[in-house]
Amino acid sequence: MSSKRALIGLAAGGLALALLAAPAGAAEDVMRAAKKEGKVTWYTAIAYAQAQEVCKKFNDKKLGIQCIVHRDGSGPLYRRYLQEAKGGVHVADVFHTANIGHFLNLREKDLVPYQPKGIEKYHPAFRTDHGYWTIWRATVIVPFYNTKKVAAADAPKGWKDLLDPKWQGRLVQAHPAYAGNIVYLSLTTMRLSGEDYYQKLSALKPKITQSSLAPLPLIARGEADVGTGSPLYAIMIAIKKGEPLRPVFPPEGVPINPMPTGIIKRAPNPNAARVFTDFIFSQEAQQLLADRNLYVGHPDVKYPKGLPAPKDLNIVNIPPEELRKRTKEIVDMFRKLFGV
Repeated sequence: MSSKRALIGLAAGGLALALLAAPAGAAEDVMRAAKKEGKVTWYTAIAYAQAQEVCKKFNDKKLGIQCIVHRDGSGPLYRRYLQEAKGGVHVADVFHTANIGHFLNLREKDLVPYQPKGIEKYHPAFRTDHGYWTIWRATVIVPFYNTKKVAAADAPKGWKDLLDPKWQGRLVQAHPAYAGNIVYLSLTTMRLSGEDYYQKLSALKPKITQSSLAPLPLIARGEADVGTGSPLYAIMIAIKKGEPLRPVFPPEGVPINPMPTGIIKRAPNPNAARVFTDFIFSQEAQQLLADRNLYVGHPDVKYPKGLPAPKDLNIVNIPPEELRKRTKEIVDMFRKLFGV
């Protein structure tokens, strides 16, 4: 389902800092219990520097709750949690990865429903009715090119333009077996441009990388001319650093990767987990993400110059169940077509 509508309503309402400034009653009981617990352990796949910054902001409030961060890639972090849980070891309080499939698998068994305070004012794209997780951040995946090697007039304008024979040997494509972003990209391009899209792309012999971030330095160094899709936030950061890159926003639609967070059912510090979760959905914490070119649900954040507002993009939402159902199919297809 295409949906410029999916995120248009981001500017609807506000989010209180919840327990940090809640009235007397149950919220005070939670805060009191959280202080007794004294810490919250956060498993997160966000970049280490950003994870540290969020934790520091929380700790600077001196609530009597210490944020402890364990950062890793989505896959390794998920496997670590599963291994610990299997052994009866419970460390994580709050869990966040960039793969919503992890949350589909964990749902009732490993997660406890919790709705951050004020989340009902967010657009539905950033919340769930069941409450087992909430979307903390999101990015879109778009093509991009080297401005020193490709003139704007010659650059691709949409997904099908990447199939032009002129790009023979000049493209870089990441692999869905390693990058969750590329599963979203694959499903979107096949939906918009036909199930044979990657069969046609493979004929152009693109360079294949693992991570969805790996094409950026290759394109920036001029080892290839065009990336078939990488996270927009990373492209914008590279541009800010002076790299000769430019993103492309296909008018037919761009995929969005929603990145959830949830509270572990067997969290050793369940009350601190709720306080911390309310904090990361506050305007202060969400602005940190927006400053890094990530899309968030808080209506009052300000986005950096040059980052398109969600309402200006034609966003394609891939249902999580479709993502989980077709991931193996996509990976197997890639291995067959590209030989890696």
